[in-house]
Amino acid sequence: MSKDQDVLEQAADWQIRLQEEPQSRAAFEQWLAESAAHRAAWQTMEKLWGALGELPAVPSAQDSRRSVHKPQSVPQPSRRSRRLWPQLAAAACVATIAVMMAPEATLALRADYQTGVAQVRTVQLADGSTVVLSPQSALKVLDDDGRQVELLKGQAYFQVAPDPQHPFIARAGQLSVRVLGTAFDLDLRQDTAEVALEHGQVQAENIQAALSERLLPGQRLKFSWPSGKVERSSLAPTQVAAWRGGSLFIENQRVADIVDHLQRYTSGWIVITDPTLKARRITGVYDLNDPPRALKALAQSLGVDSRQMTPWVHTLGNF
Repeated sequence: MSKDQDVLEQAADWQIRLQEEPQSRAAFEQWLAESAAHRAAWQTMEKLWGALGELPAVPSAQDSRRSVHKPQSVPQPSRRSRRLWPQLAAAACVATIAVMMAPEATLALRADYQTGVAQVRTVQLADGSTVVLSPQSALKVLDDDGRQVELLKGQAYFQVAPDPQHPFIARAGQLSVRVLGTAFDLDLRQDTAEVALEHGQVQAENIQAALSERLLPGQRLKFSWPSGKVERSSLAPTQVAAWRGGSLFIENQRVADIVDHLQRYTSGWIVITDPTLKARRITGVYDLNDPPRALKALAQSLGVDSRQMTPWVHTLGNF
């Protein structure tokens, strides 16, 4: 075990001990004052669990003085401490898991095709069209002919079979894409959808926002339904759906969106510990075949740190 991990385990042990024994506050403050490494480890704990929204309030010194206590010994790494560290990490993720599992169960019932973490799946529709689903994506077929589909989650690349009499319609949230025969990429997030055209033509529509726009090859449109905002950009047609080849081309995109994409290839959670990072925009190319390396490259571009705190939690931010 590394020295850094050893100190983090002590911080995790203190987190539990302060909840169970408020009177140990004086001993905790003694431990905290012993070294800069102790203070840094405690700050890391606060950032990590605070970002997850699961850090319990630590009893204050005033609360601790309400109880008469004997001086407490400083916890040292032990078998119990080493067991508590992953337990604390698991406990911090319980609420997140609970929140995620409910919609996932509903999604499984609604979807005709679905993919897991780092899984890419190719689907052949009844009309001869091909759909490539990115990791953690879900697709529902709305008619027997396969000419109407809905992307329920994630991202998909469509190679549409030509049929002038029956337009192909793909929905993603409040965005609808209508085509006759073409190839395009569709990316659905919590409250936005983005379409990028490789070849042919597509009509991007939203009745509520009076959106109706035709895209040509190399054009990209991102629509946000809460605000009605439309962002237009361009890229090389060869870069459309580059994720199929394991590459993520980023041009002036928010860090939060990039992390969401990397999350599809990562077991556990990627936590941005500094909220100010989420809105920053960067440009770069990242290797989806090696998500930890991609995350480190992203951190380097931002001038921050990337750490794997536990097998389930990866962090991005300053520590």
